[in-house]
Amino acid sequence: MNEYLSKTEISSVDRVSARTNAVPAVSAAQSATVRPDNGDAAASRGRAPLGSASDRAALDDEVASAAEYARIHAEIADIMADVRAGASVTVEAAALEIQSMLPTPTVIVPLPPASKEAVESTVLLARRLAEQSRYAHAAQAHLRRGTVDQILSAVV
Repeated sequence: MNEYLSKTEISSVDRVSARTNAVPAVSAAQSATVRPDNGDAAASRGRAPLGSASDRAALDDEVASAAEYARIHAEIADIMADVRAGASVTVEAAALEIQSMLPTPTVIVPLPPASKEAVESTVLLARRLAEQSRYAHAAQAHLRRGTVDQILSAVV
């Protein structure tokens, strides 16, 4: 009768899964030069020779994961070095960074289906914006001594 009910049985969901490490642990290994051989050298070191392709693939995967692990550590070290280098920023550099974050005024001109009045109003808006910015720059450049004293007394 109800068409919205499922006609199949609901399968059980396994909510507990085995937890895997994001990056496998790297074990210490001796560095050695790799020389092609017939397996006798591997047997003399106490290892089984890499005969099958699956053994070689497993070794390649192990080496690749170790290389990825080392690459991630190097990238993190570079990031931390950049953070530490940023601690010695000068006042001028900080002022430039703050200035670059300030928004720049933007006037968007309407596209051609707009009326002539809408386009002319954007021109007037741009002129008013430029005039107000001149007033703001002049006000910031010419502070009275009393204003500066009040600002400094509030900070100290």
